[in-house]
Amino acid sequence: MNQFNKLIIRKLIHLIAGLLVFVLTFILAREIIVWFIVAGTLFSFLTFRYRKFHILHKTNDASLGTLFYPLGILSSYLMLYKMPILYFQTSLMVLTISDTLANIVGRIKKGNGWFRILHARKSAHGIMGYVFSALIIFYVFLPTSLTNDVFFMSTLILMAVIFEVISWRGSDNFTIPFGLALFFGITHRWHLDFEYLTCVLLFMTAGNYLLFKWKALTRIGALAAWFIGVYLLGVMGWKWIEPVLIFFFTSVVFTKMHDIVIKKRKKSNGRNGWQVTANILWAIISSALFLVTQNDLFIYLFIAFVAAVTADTWASEIGPVFNRRSFSLADFRMHEAGITGGISFIGTMAALAGAFCISMVSYYLFFGQLNWNMILVLSLSAFLACFADTLLGTFLEGRLINMRYFRKKIHPESITPNDIVNLGGSFMAFAFFLMLGKML
Repeated sequence: MNQFNKLIIRKLIHLIAGLLVFVLTFILAREIIVWFIVAGTLFSFLTFRYRKFHILHKTNDASLGTLFYPLGILSSYLMLYKMPILYFQTSLMVLTISDTLANIVGRIKKGNGWFRILHARKSAHGIMGYVFSALIIFYVFLPTSLTNDVFFMSTLILMAVIFEVISWRGSDNFTIPFGLALFFGITHRWHLDFEYLTCVLLFMTAGNYLLFKWKALTRIGALAAWFIGVYLLGVMGWKWIEPVLIFFFTSVVFTKMHDIVIKKRKKSNGRNGWQVTANILWAIISSALFLVTQNDLFIYLFIAFVAAVTADTWASEIGPVFNRRSFSLADFRMHEAGITGGISFIGTMAALAGAFCISMVSYYLFFGQLNWNMILVLSLSAFLACFADTLLGTFLEGRLINMRYFRKKIHPESITPNDIVNLGGSFMAFAFFLMLGKML
């Protein structure tokens, strides 16, 4: 049986299974439907490796779509369990009909165009079929109070497309129902400005696409930056994203300046997903904790984390431009500038400047005033975290490089020892802030 026929059979199975669950939502009690979906999920996982069931599961060896499919339906149902059933029916129908239609229409070759965000290739025709059918489903199932809101519908369709195109080995079978359920859950509980959200989504999509085309970010790096940007700008607000933008754009500028002055011609497609995430992970966690607790401590930690990675980047990129030699913490000797674990006078000053710049600007953004005692604590916390990062680079990074995992030829998007060091170094801003806060 050829690949196309396998795909058709699998999509028919998905279509029938989705429609069956849809019909059951009108017949059975919710408690029974949960067990029905759980049973289907267990069946899918238990039969996945058996050859006699490969016709249900496999279009190619890499696909995990039939594992993602029941998990997507189950997670969607559980998330929307206490909400009107129409929301679950909507997310289920988009997965069942729109995703299937995208696969079929996407195979029309005439005038078609192909692209990919992660590993799965998507087609222009397929996305058009997906959007058209999803719009019909939204208008059929959702209340008119929602469908009459142009900006709500714009935000919804943009998010639905994002959940479709970020596919990895069939993971869109999970991201579509899970993502739509999450969106419906949030919008049902909180009043959101959909006009603003639509603008945020369009702005972040266009901005990160340009950064990818300009090779400031890799494909997955741009996707990671998109999610971070949408979260910070769409959920948290401008004052949360501005320090991150200062860090990012100064990093890009100083890196380009460093490459030009040092005449370094390394071939690079930009910062990858791990590099983007490693630099900002602790700040994102701090912002989420503030969202939950409304405790100002997490604002201070957010500032300290962003200031720490800014200090480290400024030191790494500016120091070697003005100092040809650096002092190595590994053997306490002078070496060529730019080595791991090396420190220089200009690099140290750049680290202090970066830490102070982010601390001062951020504090004013959040509190509308300048408390120099607190700005001093934040700046010193970030600077000391930068120094801790240098120590980790000196004594830990070499050992990580020699580990079996990192000795192998790994994918350009994989995590590196430097990413781990950055995570550890920036986290030290937390410890230094608490320590200096008590002292000063």
